[in-house]
Amino acid sequence: MVPEVTLTALDLDGDVSADWPLLSLDEVERARRFRFDVHRRRYVAGRAAVRRTLASVVAADPSELVFDYGEHGRPDLAGHPLISFNLSNSESVGLLVVSAAGRVGVDVEVVRPDFADLRVADRFFAPGEIRRLRALPMAERDHAFFRCWTRKEALLKAHGAGLTLPLREFEVSFEPGQPAVLIDGGPVLGHDRWQLYDTSDLVPGCVAAVAVEALPTTPLYSLGGNS
Repeated sequence: MVPEVTLTALDLDGDVSADWPLLSLDEVERARRFRFDVHRRRYVAGRAAVRRTLASVVAADPSELVFDYGEHGRPDLAGHPLISFNLSNSESVGLLVVSAAGRVGVDVEVVRPDFADLRVADRFFAPGEIRRLRALPMAERDHAFFRCWTRKEALLKAHGAGLTLPLREFEVSFEPGQPAVLIDGGPVLGHDRWQLYDTSDLVPGCVAAVAVEALPTTPLYSLGGNS
């Protein structure tokens, strides 16, 4: 059986009045700590979307779901070790990925040319990625930068180590027209363990990627999405 990885695009700027009752006490407390209302609302909308989506998977009440948090802060759904999920947001855009087998990670970024700076690449990208980025025409660099960034972030989130795994230690594809692949996973990520997907078509004006753990017994995935 081929497990399905579902991906949902979210608008985080909607009315959240029906979302607050779904949150746990610690989520409510964290929401209240946000300085700006726009960030508070987007956090509440994202957490509620996670709860509603996972509740539909495990046939439970969204408000009754309990999360465990790993060493690096990655949440897991308590009592359901085979379910992996990850949420990413950039401004008002959110992407939620859920898998029933294998760890998953997602990253979405609004394209901001001011952030797509070669100095940022020099600091965070692998040497091979820097050379390839510099070789591209100027008109293609912004989107290439964000393709590289989101694919690396998605892999870090799927792995679960967060920024304890340096971005410079592994290399991904990002050239225009090339498939999303892990070129060199280094000593931690390996190579054949992970599958990458470019999911930018779900979020106009953004670049997005999903990383899926390729378990030996379930090497293939179908990626579905809705907004």
